[in-house]
Amino acid sequence: MNLFKRHFKPRYLWIALVTLVRQSKTFRITTVISFLFLLAMWFLPIWRIVPLAELKPFLPLHYNVYMGIDRFGPWYGAFVIPVLGTFLWIINSIFEALFFQKARVLSSFFAFGTVVTEGVLLVSLIFMILLNV
Repeated sequence: MNLFKRHFKPRYLWIALVTLVRQSKTFRITTVISFLFLLAMWFLPIWRIVPLAELKPFLPLHYNVYMGIDRFGPWYGAFVIPVLGTFLWIINSIFEALFFQKARVLSSFFAFGTVVTEGVLLVSLIFMILLNV
């Protein structure tokens, strides 16, 4: 319990993040790529879905090859993916910072896993937008 309290203090997390940014080029590169994916995930629905809100009260949010469109929802349902991506980016950045000093391989796994997951979320959002346009 003592270890948990010590590592999850806001000051310790801040110091760990600053250390990670200063020492790891991998973290800087993967964070920039993930952040660019996040910006695209927030920009695309605002650009393409929000203008459709007045025309269509419910939009198709999911497409299945076997059944076709199988989930409809309000326009703000398109923002579930960017919120999920942002939450994932924050949590994985915290884990990267905590594991950087003791287990660099695990920290790198979180860094690359974040980029891959953000990329998959971006592709799924692009398909959702193409379904509505």
